Amino acid sequence: MGAAYLAEAGLLDGRQATTHWATCADFAQRYPKVRWRPELFITEDSRLLCSGGVYASMDLSLYLVEKLCGHELAVQCAKALLLPMPRLHQSGYAMVPVAQPHDDEPIRAIEIYLQDMFRDDVSTQSLADRAGLGARTFVRRFKAATGRMPAAYVQALRVESAKTLLERDAKPIQTISAEVGYDDVAFFRELFKRTTGMTPAEYRAHFAPFAVRGRALLQAG
Repeated sequence: MGAAYLAEAGLLDGRQATTHWATCADFAQRYPKVRWRPELFITEDSRLLCSGGVYASMDLSLYLVEKLCGHELAVQCAKALLLPMPRLHQSGYAMVPVAQPHDDEPIRAIEIYLQDMFRDDVSTQSLADRAGLGARTFVRRFKAATGRMPAAYVQALRVESAKTLLERDAKPIQTISAEVGYDDVAFFRELFKRTTGMTPAEYRAHFAPFAVRGRALLQAG
């Protein structure tokens, strides 16, 4: 949708906009006055529309049909073109690292530790002790180095692990929830959807191989 052209011209300054998730960080640095929303497929602000990714143009087209002609006609168009109704989030499609690069060695050591231990309930105090830091200093340095609070970092690791399991394994959602550290499957589903914009089942339907999807359906049935 040419978001770079709009941003370069200054037309997006102070407005919401989106683009492909892989370029949004660079765009945010180059065009800091734009309110970038990389988690969204479509944005509309002051009659300026942007979309993320090649196929998001299809979502934008159906979005405009629904806005200008009504929901019923948009559904008819989607069915005629064998398309889903417009998607809202591209978060579930992003292949992003859990943390940003940094040179804080004690925090890097904690990250390596959490790569193995994220399924367990690990307190902030125990992580601070392992890093040889006071709790407040640890939290401040962890956030500065990784861009996340320790608990949010662990959640991100768990969600990324769940995504991998959903892509490769036909296990029930409840089993996957437990394997990544959540005994409360309802909480896991809510967290996963809040993070990715999809339910675990929807994510599997989008990204798992056909054989995995088929086995999951048979088990559910």
